[in-house]
Amino acid sequence: MNRQNIKKIFRIGGFVIFFLIVVGYALFNSYGFIQGPQIIIDEPENGSTFTTSSISIRGRAIRTSDISLNGKSIVLDETGRFSATTLLFPGYNALTLETRDKYARKKEYRLEFIYEVD
Repeated sequence: MNRQNIKKIFRIGGFVIFFLIVVGYALFNSYGFIQGPQIIIDEPENGSTFTTSSISIRGRAIRTSDISLNGKSIVLDETGRFSATTLLFPGYNALTLETRDKYARKKEYRLEFIYEVD
């Protein structure tokens, strides 16, 4: 190999490394956009049975700008945690948590509970 071929290999190798870094950086920064909003429910467990009519739903919202429970807005703290209290009707109850991100994409989470009256 002569000197010009070695320079050409280094030039192409440098371009490939630069290109891979740019693509990796773009993928890393677009992760939130690709994943969309997410809700993690800490308590209560979906499908739980209760003997009291009032329950508190606690969890964490990730990549979320707005969250609501059955259409009623919920306040998020600075870490994305939320807590909402709601009343259950006797028997089967279905609640809907809806979240939107800053790109106006939304996801709905359905929570189902049973309230057993004594």
